[in-house]
Amino acid sequence: MKIGFIGFGEAAYCISLGLREEGIHDIVAYDVMVTHPEVGKVIENRAAEAGVTLLGSNAEVVRQAELLFVAVPSSYAMDVCNEIYDDLRVGQIYADVSASTPTIKQQVWGRIQDKGVLFVDAAMLGSLPLDKHKVPIMASGNGAEALHETMTPYGMRITCASDKAGDASAIKLIRSIFMKGLAGLMLEMLQASEHYQVSDQVVKSIGKSLDGIAFQSHLDRLITGTAIHAKRRAAEIKGSILLCSEAGIDCPMTVASKDKHDLLASYEFPEKFHGVHPKQWQEILSIMK
Repeated sequence: MKIGFIGFGEAAYCISLGLREEGIHDIVAYDVMVTHPEVGKVIENRAAEAGVTLLGSNAEVVRQAELLFVAVPSSYAMDVCNEIYDDLRVGQIYADVSASTPTIKQQVWGRIQDKGVLFVDAAMLGSLPLDKHKVPIMASGNGAEALHETMTPYGMRITCASDKAGDASAIKLIRSIFMKGLAGLMLEMLQASEHYQVSDQVVKSIGKSLDGIAFQSHLDRLITGTAIHAKRRAAEIKGSILLCSEAGIDCPMTVASKDKHDLLASYEFPEKFHGVHPKQWQEILSIMK
């Protein structure tokens, strides 16, 4: 199995390191920045460390690789697709691990599907430096199962979402709404708690509310409760915004949360549910549609 990388940044480097530990030594790559006086040296050193052979062009990588990873910035995914189109071949696994939107992944698939390749929309969901080739990957597309079958024996952790290009990237980017948003909220909370010197108490209190409870239960409780009590909670968040303002803390996440509560209040959920508290988050979203 010869593996090829187009783009040899952090993703390709970390995955290659891990695969080398699994006994795969036939890996080739090309990165357009290899001729850069400074970045090129980093690429060459990383390739040497990972046992990767650097080739002179994307076309050379495509011609040699049975499994092709396109690991370029999302803005270049379509350009690379067009560039290597003529060299793609039937049965070749084409795994696009760029952080592109579902629309771009679908456009890439639309461009190459007549070549008979096995296309994988591959979305990485963890830390590459920490997990290397074992970083959790959500895969979709007509080649998702092939990638799973080919690379699972080498320790890669691939979950097949569907046979539709774009689904894996949709999962990744929607997941990021929560994960990145949560980190932003945590930061604002900690800035405020540090200013008022109550961090230990705040963290312990939130922990008691969240620890040891299934995420699904949190979703049902917080979404339904927020919808029913949105007006009152929006007023409370205004107090939080004022508190941050008095402390000189910029709190855009908290302001956005207040705006979302105001939006929920406009649906008048208490009246719609006639005083009966909904039990599942789906009941709220069905009305918001």
